[in-house]
Amino acid sequence: IQFRRSLVGERWNAWLHLVRRLMDVQLSDHVDTIYWKLATNGSFSVKSMYLDLIDSGPLSRSLHI
Repeated sequence: IQFRRSLVGERWNAWLHLVRRLMDVQLSDHVDTIYWKLATNGSFSVKSMYLDLIDSGPLSRSLHI
């Protein structure tokens, strides 16, 4: 990879951190799937989200959803 400008200081460190994290990523040809952990069938529903919010206790007034 080539950059137009040289990376120095904290930008160089951030680049190295990103490269280290990407080294662990393994890509495959498998189809991606989404699984919603709050429902037994793995599909999103407003009901499952609502029940999880109710079970988690009172919400902070500063919490923005």
